[in-house]
Amino acid sequence: MDLSPHALNAGSAFDTSDVDQDGYIDKEDMRLVGLHLADRLGLHADSPARAGLLAAYAHVWANIVAAVGTDDNGRISRQRYIEYATSPTLDRTHFIVAIVWPITDALWDALDTDGDHKLGMREYLHLWSAYDVETAEAREAFILLDTDGDGHLGKDEFAQAMYDFYFSEDPRKTAIPILGRS
Repeated sequence: MDLSPHALNAGSAFDTSDVDQDGYIDKEDMRLVGLHLADRLGLHADSPARAGLLAAYAHVWANIVAAVGTDDNGRISRQRYIEYATSPTLDRTHFIVAIVWPITDALWDALDTDGDHKLGMREYLHLWSAYDVETAEAREAFILLDTDGDGHLGKDEFAQAMYDFYFSEDPRKTAIPILGRS
């Protein structure tokens, strides 16, 4: 398998949703990862942020199925997801809009509790600790992503980071451990 930064990053992203770590994701994995993440972020059962996050995971699952398809058991393999996410013919804009952004946007809404439209280091670390990303790696990522050096991430910086995570040709950007290391 291709060990390019793009493939490694796609694998890391896949791994965040493979709840039972069997090398496949299915609808139940996506439901469970949404619930688990909402719990770890401390989103209360009746909160709009929790509902938004769970809806985003359901929406992304439907979009992944439409784009990639499933095997006879309703699953997508890690290898198939990586092949899809790294395909030279991939419509990158559609991929980001349909698969990456719904969850990213829901997470942003859940984390920006003060409504200031930016994430500080503490908010950012809270997010990645919910994904079990090491604090040192998350701090490193925050510093690299804070492109204007103001000590906060704007939504545009966060969106650019997610795009770069999957598609940048700059090794400094694809090496940012935004979802940990695969």
